[in-house]
Amino acid sequence: MKKNLAPQTTTEVIDMHLHFGAPEDEESGCYWSEEFTKQPAYYAMLLLTGSLFKKIDIHHIRRHILKIINRSKSVNKSALLALDQVYDENGNVCKGYTHLFVPNKYISDLAKENSRLLFGASVHPYRNDWRKELDFCLRNKAVLCKWIASSQLINPEHPKCLPFYQKLADHKLPLLYHAGPEYAIPTSDKKYVEFNNPNYLRTALDQGVTVIVAHCAMPYFGLLDVDYQDDFEEFLKLFDEAEKNNWNLYADLSAICSPFRTRYIKIIKENLDKIPSSKLLYGSDYPIPLSELTYNKSTNFFSWLRFVLKVHLTKNPLDKNYLIINGMEFDDCIFTNAADLFANIQYPT
Repeated sequence: MKKNLAPQTTTEVIDMHLHFGAPEDEESGCYWSEEFTKQPAYYAMLLLTGSLFKKIDIHHIRRHILKIINRSKSVNKSALLALDQVYDENGNVCKGYTHLFVPNKYISDLAKENSRLLFGASVHPYRNDWRKELDFCLRNKAVLCKWIASSQLINPEHPKCLPFYQKLADHKLPLLYHAGPEYAIPTSDKKYVEFNNPNYLRTALDQGVTVIVAHCAMPYFGLLDVDYQDDFEEFLKLFDEAEKNNWNLYADLSAICSPFRTRYIKIIKENLDKIPSSKLLYGSDYPIPLSELTYNKSTNFFSWLRFVLKVHLTKNPLDKNYLIINGMEFDDCIFTNAADLFANIQYPT
């Protein structure tokens, strides 16, 4: 028997997309690979968190991100994301192919200790014990399940995903699916980069899964991302088909605060008849860097300059992200849609 135990509120502003990561730590189980520490995004993260010339350990990272979350004046709650290891098709863990691992238990424990934290789970569908792990996540009030196909080496159309999808659908636990380019967490098999294209989400949607397309599948570097223009086109096609197919399709606005993504934000705003505001979720993608010089509707230079200065003087990065996205003039419901969505999750008794 199942019942809804999620908070029944539609007034909370939820940032539903924050990342955690740490070097190898025996107690928590977290680790990242040497290749991960060679990525430009890794150094950007160190710079953003004031860690460029400091010793990095899990305690420093935890203190920093909790301070950011707890001191935000604009965001009530934040979903911190776990990330599962890579598993092969036989269900065996592949640590050597895994470039970032953040265990579910570690994030769920953090969420239990902090009322402003929500538990964003991650369960690889190929693991032999996926049912047990997903049950653990549901018992501990996970608000979503996160996949990065290219990094976790997941084919979302693989037959092993079908029973996984059924369980997600039964519990109305959303699948947060990275779409578009992935420059932060490397892949150990480049053929899996193709699966970041939202075209491969039709199987999950047809199975009744609530799917959240992360970043609206936007190319990160605009037209310079030649290989990822198709991802955004497929994203638009999914929403064009969603109502007809009765799909539970959503998208998040995380990591859109970049001048390179201005073009795609305009396209989304021009297509709100197909991508309604009720299906857009607010997120930051922290600690991925944001830019103050991004899309803003103001056509008056001085109004725009005042806005940029206000954002610049805002120190908390979650508040800064909130201000920038609020300035894009989406409907205000985008900030509270996640609360409504998470309230539908059917947790086990």
